[in-house]
Amino acid sequence: MYKVLLVDDEPLITTGLKALLDWADYGFEVVSTAENGEEALSYLKENQIDILVTDIMMAEMTGLELIKEVKILQPKVKCIVLTGYQEFEFIKQGLLLGIENYLVKPVDEEELLKTIRNVGDKLNAVTEGNQEQEPSTLKDNTLWRFLNGEIDKNDCLERLSFYNIQFNQPYYSVSILSFENYHKAEISKDIRNYIEDQFSALCLYSPNQELLIIFGGTSEEELMQFNQNLVHDFNSEPSKAGLFYLSMGKPVKTVEDLEESFAIAREYSLLQLYSNPNVLISERITVDKQEEMKKQQEFKDNIVKLILKADEEALKMVDSYFQDISKKSSFISPQAVKKYTYDLISYIHYSLQSDDLSYYTAAVEKVVYSKDIHQMMTILKEYCRELILSILNQVNMRSPIVQNVLDFIHVHYDQGVSLKTLGQQFHVNAIYLGQLFQKEVGVVFSEYLNRYRLERAKELLKTTHYRAGEIGKKVGYSDTTYFYKQFRKTVGTTPSEWRKI
Repeated sequence: MYKVLLVDDEPLITTGLKALLDWADYGFEVVSTAENGEEALSYLKENQIDILVTDIMMAEMTGLELIKEVKILQPKVKCIVLTGYQEFEFIKQGLLLGIENYLVKPVDEEELLKTIRNVGDKLNAVTEGNQEQEPSTLKDNTLWRFLNGEIDKNDCLERLSFYNIQFNQPYYSVSILSFENYHKAEISKDIRNYIEDQFSALCLYSPNQELLIIFGGTSEEELMQFNQNLVHDFNSEPSKAGLFYLSMGKPVKTVEDLEESFAIAREYSLLQLYSNPNVLISERITVDKQEEMKKQQEFKDNIVKLILKADEEALKMVDSYFQDISKKSSFISPQAVKKYTYDLISYIHYSLQSDDLSYYTAAVEKVVYSKDIHQMMTILKEYCRELILSILNQVNMRSPIVQNVLDFIHVHYDQGVSLKTLGQQFHVNAIYLGQLFQKEVGVVFSEYLNRYRLERAKELLKTTHYRAGEIGKKVGYSDTTYFYKQFRKTVGTTPSEWRKI
């Protein structure tokens, strides 16, 4: 649990903040509250905390004065300030102190939660062994949240105005720099300064300590040239960065579309699993993205089939897969491998249609805190092994006919499968088959088939650029309207909305 101290000269505010969130659910504990700066300092002299949330305007000692003292007592404490609409001049002073964010009163629950979780991600990164690159700033937080669609353009520009940052170029793109020596704070700082000075770019660190770069230029070609020049600079002489990958999102014409450019850069960053290091990964990359996505899908499908058969060959496939990754390069961004490992675990879980979440949630939690490829390989193998043992127990209790039906569905889900056709296929009465299926699987046949098709659809939405209607037909829905209706009913969003998540 990360420890939080709340400070405000109005007790109703601190009481309200404590009640606004279920802090413990997100890994935080409000260890104390204080009504003024002196009371807060008295507590801090005897107790360690991780996060300080303080009002900026208080009698005797302002929030900024408190933060200055806190930085002396406990330099690593993350600070968030509460402010009124007329106090932005004080916010400018807070920037020099490295505040994480400012929250306007009355504090919005969603805004508070996003801020706290963002700070938690940074604390987790440090706990995992990564050195924090430099004091976190409101600028980095603002840009990070804007790129993730958490704040709108006006809010973003208002906050960036404190740094005299303006977006006045006709074209922009977002790139992600993953490099071998990212954990060395001094090197990371030098690289950031070099990029900002040489390319007049905006840089920020993600909570996972990746370096994100926002390039601005007069044309799409100029943005491409900036990225190519950066790669050339790193390759022309021994670089402090070590091995690296630069993933470039597509150029966009408006600030609002930076989120899309970032999403594509993230997508391209996964291709470092199939690329040699020290390269630019962009839309012009020689790697056939669709072909690699197809290979990924085949790998996922094959490993699911083996697990469903309780075949331990699945464990060898995991070994082989991670060995292939390591052969490509001695450095692969942990974030890229972590993302793929998480996606694979989720794919396996939803493919198996298991109502038992214990194996899945335990594996996901381990992945979140994993530090390197070897740990992720071990986590994935343990997860697959536990599922195989569980399935062996189920299979021993399941009739051969139901197992045959499940195997058939997993291969032919995109065809006109029904209890009637299955009854004919396996020479059994359709009504009896439906009753037996529900008894042994736990859900009626139509619901199982629908859920399985939707999981395949979700995977295609993430890994291809097919239109949603086309995907519906590819997974077995002949009626596009019915597909949309079922997707929204089951998943809770439209296919297009889910694709952006």
